[in-house]
Amino acid sequence: MEDASLLRPLVLALFLVTGCETGSGFVRTVFYPTAQQNYDQGLKELKSENWLGALAYFQHIKTNFGFSKWATLSELGIADANLGRDKFTEAIDGYCAYKIGEAYHKQIPSDWFLAPPSYEKDLGPVHDALRELTHFSDQYGGSPYGPKARKLMGDCIQRLTDHELYVARFYLDRDKPYAAIGRLEGVLKDYPGARREPEVLMLLGKTYLKMEKPDRAREVFTKLATEHPDDYRAEKAKLYIQFIDRQKK
Repeated sequence: MEDASLLRPLVLALFLVTGCETGSGFVRTVFYPTAQQNYDQGLKELKSENWLGALAYFQHIKTNFGFSKWATLSELGIADANLGRDKFTEAIDGYCAYKIGEAYHKQIPSDWFLAPPSYEKDLGPVHDALRELTHFSDQYGGSPYGPKARKLMGDCIQRLTDHELYVARFYLDRDKPYAAIGRLEGVLKDYPGARREPEVLMLLGKTYLKMEKPDRAREVFTKLATEHPDDYRAEKAKLYIQFIDRQKK
């Protein structure tokens, strides 16, 4: 117990929610209508060393009263419960996984620029951060660090998407449409979370038209008009389809 007391401040500082077991650990949990009532009951369960019961009450508060002060206090309660269950390793591992991803994200230059192809090595920290943060989210997505990790992931995806679109246009300006198509199709395949599909499809369709591949262009414009009817580019895509159809007559 002496060793546990020494580890207590560390676990409180590094704690991540590890999920709450239910069922065999306690007979039945009755939740109360207010956050404070559930918190008080959680403290009682802690004092009686019913760790699973305490976890149930504190997790219930975080889920249903997330914007109250009791939710913040419940994080400490969960830490105490996990401390009682000897969950030191899980807490520290989760924290470290998040901090690794965050550290890579901090290596991204503050004066970020999109950069032409010769500078692609500058994307290294972005790829590293996205890889580590994705791993963290897969393993500890339900933790208090989950929202922060997802926000950083979104930033990485946006940066990579912006870069790919920049490079695609870079190639188009230099009359290298095949290289541009590779970049554009890569965005559609690798970064759906960026939600840039209408923009990419429009540019891709116009590139196929420039390459005198009307059938492929029509296919792309149809996908844009069909799958993104509310986007302002959908109407323009329909006009391109009409133009292609008229050219065939």
